Amino acid sequence: MAHRREADAPLREELSQLRADIDSLIGTVGRLADGAGDQILSGAKRTWSDAQSRAGDAFDTAWTEGQRHLKSTEKTIQAHPYISIAIAAGIGLLLGKLISSR
Repeated sequence: MAHRREADAPLREELSQLRADIDSLIGTVGRLADGAGDQILSGAKRTWSDAQSRAGDAFDTAWTEGQRHLKSTEKTIQAHPYISIAIAAGIGLLLGKLISSR
C-alpha cells in the first residue's frame, strides 16, 4: 500500500497545482470582468450625460424658436386682423365639416 501512495504522490501534486492554477484563473477572470463592468458602466454614464445635454440643447432651441414664431404670428395677426379672422373662420369651418362627417 505504501508503494501505491508513492506512485500517487506525483498525481496528487499535479492535481494540487491544477487546483491552484484554476483558482488563479478564476481570480484573473473575476478581475477582468470587474474591469469590463466598470468600463461599461463608465461608458453608459458618459452616454447618458451626453444624451441629457443634447436633449437640453434641443429643448432650449425648440423653445427659443417657438417663442420667436409665436411673436412673429402675433405681429402678423396685429398687422392684418381681418385676414386673420377670415383664416380662423375658414379653419373652423373645415374642422367642423371633418368632425360632422364622422
